[in-house]
Amino acid sequence: MTNRLPVSVHILTWNSSQTLERAVASVKHCAEILVIDGGSQDDTVAIAERLGARVLPQRFPGAQGKPLMDFAAARNVGLEQATQPWILALDSDEILSDGAVQEIHDIVTTSGPGPAAYWVPRRYLLEDGTVVTRASTYPNERLYFFRKDAVERWEKPVHERVKLKDGAIIGRLHDGSLAPLPPLSVFYSKLNQYLRIEVEQSRGTGWKRWLLRIIHTLKGRAVSFVRLLWIWLIPWTGKRLPLPYEIARFWYAWKLILMTCPPVIPSSSARSAERTEGPE
Repeated sequence: MTNRLPVSVHILTWNSSQTLERAVASVKHCAEILVIDGGSQDDTVAIAERLGARVLPQRFPGAQGKPLMDFAAARNVGLEQATQPWILALDSDEILSDGAVQEIHDIVTTSGPGPAAYWVPRRYLLEDGTVVTRASTYPNERLYFFRKDAVERWEKPVHERVKLKDGAIIGRLHDGSLAPLPPLSVFYSKLNQYLRIEVEQSRGTGWKRWLLRIIHTLKGRAVSFVRLLWIWLIPWTGKRLPLPYEIARFWYAWKLILMTCPPVIPSSSARSAERTEGPE
C-alpha cells in the first residue's frame, strides 16, 4: 500500500511503552494515529511522538495518572479530535492482523454504499506466538471500526461500545486484532478494575437493574459453559484458551452479581478503602 488509508486509529494508553510500538507499527498504513494517554510515567508519550502519533490527554490534568474509570469518555476524546472519515479503535497491547489491514483497505477504497460499522474479532496470542483458535468468548467481536459520521458517541464506562445513528448498517471483518494473553495475575487485575467501575456505576440504581443484570449474566454464562464443554470435550485441532483463563471469566460474572447487589455496594465513605482481590 503506497497511499495512507483515510482511517484515524485511536489507542488508549497508560504506561504502555512495552507494547505501543508494535501496536502502532501494525497500523502504519493509516493516515492518523491518536494516542489518548492517561498520564503515563514511562516512555509511552515519547514513543508515540517518535512514531508520528498525535498524543491527546484522556482527562483534565488533575485526573491524569490514575486508573481509568470511564473508557467511553476517553474514547470520545479521540472521536471529537479525529480528522479522518473512518475510525479504528485498537488497544495498546494489540496488533492489527495483516488480513484485517487488507480488509480495511478494500472497504475504505471501494466506492459506493456499504456497511457503516464493522464488528472486529479479537484472538489471543500466547507467549510463544501461538494464536489461540478456540475460546468460549470467541469470536470476541467489538464494534471497533466505523465511519465517523455513522456514530453519535461512545457509551458505557466499561465494556464500552458506540451508539450508532439510525439506519447505520453493520458488517463484519473476517480477520481482526491479536492480543497477547497476559499472565493470569495481570488478567485478574484487569477484571478487578472492571469490577470496581461496575460497582461505582451501579451505586443507587436499585433492584430492577440488578435483577436484569442477573438474567443477562446467567444467560451469557450458560452459553459460554456450553461452548466450553464443546471446546474441551471434543478433540479439536488448534490451540485452546488455557482453562484457568476460562474459569476467570466465570469468576468475574459471579463477582459482578455479588458486588453489584444493592445492599452489598459500599457507601461513598468506604470507596477509597475498597479493594477486590482475585482468587489465589
